[in-house]
Amino acid sequence: MVLLPEEIIKIINDPKSIKVLGTKTPEGRIHMICVGSMMAPKPDMIVFGTILMKKTHNNLENMKKKGESVSILITKERNSYEIIAEIKDYQTYGEMLDKINAELKRIGLLAKGIWILEPKEVWNQSASPDAGKRIV
Repeated sequence: MVLLPEEIIKIINDPKSIKVLGTKTPEGRIHMICVGSMMAPKPDMIVFGTILMKKTHNNLENMKKKGESVSILITKERNSYEIIAEIKDYQTYGEMLDKINAELKRIGLLAKGIWILEPKEVWNQSASPDAGKRIV
């Protein structure tokens, strides 16, 4: 586990930032989606709601069983970071799901559950001389 730096947490928690989740299908193909509900409630936790996820949800279940990690790309303006994260849990009730659903209600959506991830690595992918360097 690593602790996400404050700058990364701000980007994840910013509703205007772009958050792309990369998973792997059972056949080994990469599958990517934008995840607007993603947030970092603590420096060692990333969560997001399952709203319309079908393929991604199945991929996450299969990857969790195999101990595989996901890749997240977060972007805001010229800043871009890749986070490698361990799949920890899927929950269908609780305070965190209630918090995400309170946010989603404003746009007419509802999450059936939440995935909880633990960050393992953070890489700078910005358009800068530091691109490709590990942050934590």
